[in-house]
Amino acid sequence: MTDLHNSHALKNIKTVSLDVDNTLWDFESAMTNALALTLQRISQTVPIESALQLTVGKMAHIRDEVSQQMGGDATGLERIRHAAFVKTLETIGHPDREFATELYQIYMEARFATVRPFPEVPAALTQLADRFQLGVISNGNTRPDRFGLPSVFDFVVFATDCGVFKPDPRIFKFALHKINRNPEEVLHVGDSLENDVSGANNSGLRSAWLNRHNTTNTTSITPDLEVTDLEELARMLVS
Repeated sequence: MTDLHNSHALKNIKTVSLDVDNTLWDFESAMTNALALTLQRISQTVPIESALQLTVGKMAHIRDEVSQQMGGDATGLERIRHAAFVKTLETIGHPDREFATELYQIYMEARFATVRPFPEVPAALTQLADRFQLGVISNGNTRPDRFGLPSVFDFVVFATDCGVFKPDPRIFKFALHKINRNPEEVLHVGDSLENDVSGANNSGLRSAWLNRHNTTNTTSITPDLEVTDLEELARMLVS
């Protein structure tokens, strides 16, 4: 692993781009809670055995299947989520597109109602913004203004903007063109070894793995930098 803190490479970094979901906020918990609310609504409305056997895990699996069937359409995350509820109701033998729309609305309201940054994020971003251009490169659809710090980010790039998901190099090239930076001038930070670290590495960017849970890296993917939270990153880059 390259120690960027003491390397010449750090001197070249002018921009720090960040993933959003599970990097700046706890997307997994919010998604699980939102799905639990829709599951509760299904159980109340469709009191049949197949509905009672439905779980949050099964609903998440159906969503992944629908995404694959729709070709992983980066421009239609909302359509994929709605289609997943349509498929869920079909799976339990209760096809109802109108009810699927209601479930979609319950899910989205619940998910965005719990958007809160991880505790150290606001202060760390403010500290980083004093020295670096900051931006977002995300596969999701949670925009920075939901974190209460929209002015911190100089640019945002979502998969919906260019039609491809990380780790596809095209999303990183899209961002580089947007901000007129060379790859080696950008450090990309994210929680996913495959999407963020590998994607950045293969696009010529520097990479930082945000490993909040101290997970052992059992892959062949090597980040330039590994940190447990953004406070640690800010200390290393700004000190």
